[in-house]
Amino acid sequence: MDNPLLTDVTGVILVGGRSRRMGRDKALLPLGGAPLVARAIDAFRRVFARTVLVGDRGERFRELGMEVISDIHPGSALGGLHAGLARAGTPYVFVAACDVPWPDSRVIAHLCSLRPGYDVVVPVTGGGLEPLFAVYGTGCLPAVERMLRQGSCRIYDFYPEVRTRRVAMAELAGLAAPERTFVNVNTPSEFEHIRHLEEAPMAKAVSFVAKSGTGKTTLLEKVIAELKSRGYRVGAIKHDAHRFDIDHPGKDSYRFTAAGADTMLISSPEKLAVVKKHEASPPIEELIATYFGDVDIIITEGFKKSGLPKIEVHRRERSPTLLCRGEQHDPTLLAVASDEPLELDVPVLDLNDPKQVTDFVEERFLK
Repeated sequence: MDNPLLTDVTGVILVGGRSRRMGRDKALLPLGGAPLVARAIDAFRRVFARTVLVGDRGERFRELGMEVISDIHPGSALGGLHAGLARAGTPYVFVAACDVPWPDSRVIAHLCSLRPGYDVVVPVTGGGLEPLFAVYGTGCLPAVERMLRQGSCRIYDFYPEVRTRRVAMAELAGLAAPERTFVNVNTPSEFEHIRHLEEAPMAKAVSFVAKSGTGKTTLLEKVIAELKSRGYRVGAIKHDAHRFDIDHPGKDSYRFTAAGADTMLISSPEKLAVVKKHEASPPIEELIATYFGDVDIIITEGFKKSGLPKIEVHRRERSPTLLCRGEQHDPTLLAVASDEPLELDVPVLDLNDPKQVTDFVEERFLK
């Protein structure tokens, strides 16, 4: 990250759990060639000047070269929070468990930015509070110590006693996807699912981006039709920055969704459709991995902020400037489909020749 590392917040990763449901040490599960806890360590090092592990058996992490703080009250996440607050030596700590495979440093930094005037900054997802991905101040210590003396270990029970800032998913729009950012791993089946998502080969995808009114949808229709005529299985994803409805009032499926169904699927002999509610749009990579395992190529419209390879559609009458060259320099830009000659560091394709655009996609992704 470009911002200076925080010196008044210590990153605290809890490693004291017994991993009873997993059957082996979760912190050291191998994922992507490194122990699972390394994911949190890497994310924290982008935000905090100091990161510590809190738990027992510190020798487990000798090879990671991490400072380990022993629990004062072992046996619970609340005890780990207490040790972090009591011994970190900073006014705040950011606490996460060791078993988060996809911690996002942008989310961590944003939550920390909300700390002035509060003792707790905690995200709230559709599943409730996320107390093990949250900011805590030393003002929490009296309430935490009282709970530990009483034998009460549920972290969020002390929230009413301190200044608590609850952060809705709407405030993290564009940063957090609840289905990913706040995931943790508790059982062997959950870990195998995470590993499958990471190790499954990513389908080939290219995103067409443009300013509105440029004609990218018309071009995409023709490119998709041309790819199909060449025998390829094609997926398509449309990005919508606003609310949309694809169901029809009065239909049974609409009534199920209107009644509150979180996921509604309708199936017929020739096709199916899913309507799934969420608080924040999942990352494009997750959408691809979840829904597009049976296609050869995925064409997306939009997602200009994603890391997908991109083809920009440019029309002279719409704008003299480009999104990916000029307004910014996007290293993922592969080509520009334009209705005028341009001097660029990437190929310039003829906007009015969809076969040429298709040839480029085929050569780049499918040959």
